[in-house]
Amino acid sequence: MAPPTLYHVPKSISSPIYQALLELKVVDNPVHVKTLSFDDLKSPEHLARNPMGTVPTFLDDDNSIQIWESGAVLTYLLEMFDHCYRLHPNPQKANPRNRARFLHLQQFIIATAYPFVATLYLHIITKPKEDQDPTYVSEGIATWRTKLAPVLVEALADNDYFMGDAISAIDLLAAKPFNNVQSLDLLDEFPTLKANFDRVNSRPTFAKAYSAAPTSPKKNVCKECRSITMVPSIEDTK
Repeated sequence: MAPPTLYHVPKSISSPIYQALLELKVVDNPVHVKTLSFDDLKSPEHLARNPMGTVPTFLDDDNSIQIWESGAVLTYLLEMFDHCYRLHPNPQKANPRNRARFLHLQQFIIATAYPFVATLYLHIITKPKEDQDPTYVSEGIATWRTKLAPVLVEALADNDYFMGDAISAIDLLAAKPFNNVQSLDLLDEFPTLKANFDRVNSRPTFAKAYSAAPTSPKKNVCKECRSITMVPSIEDTK
């Protein structure tokens, strides 16, 4: 049988999920990552995996699992492989407020911030200026500046990372829209968000997850839970 596989397109919303797997050092063993192109997403082979023709797509034939919604894929992979709770709070032991905060930020980024920013970004970068809708562009930039970014600024507060002193999956997710708005010269206006993005962007796993040529890190597994513990867990930094 095929190993559990994450199907991924670089610079898409699957990149932060791939980065999470790289941070946990589970790429290739036990999770295989298959890098596709955007053209591959409409192939009959991929549509058989995911009728929406999107990524991420996660298959685990041994357990009859076939899922493709970003939030579901990320949550499942964290629950299966982040046994030391480096990137997400322990559902059984976390303060309920921290668990709710994590889930809320995860869905806010995936369902609200990222789609809005990605649509605005693609409109601007794929069209000559004379073909752009100036009202849409100006209103979109205003929405980023007055609604989306302020929500994220408030959530980050004075912390280095969204969940406190240690990196979490929320920071990896936020890096996707932050990368887009930085390309539009809209991130420097929010220095705390820019600093958070720079911390994620500087990690070797970011380059691997967003490039077209993924490589596998060496594994250094903790004896207690088969997951890396080289940095503090979220629970350690409350």
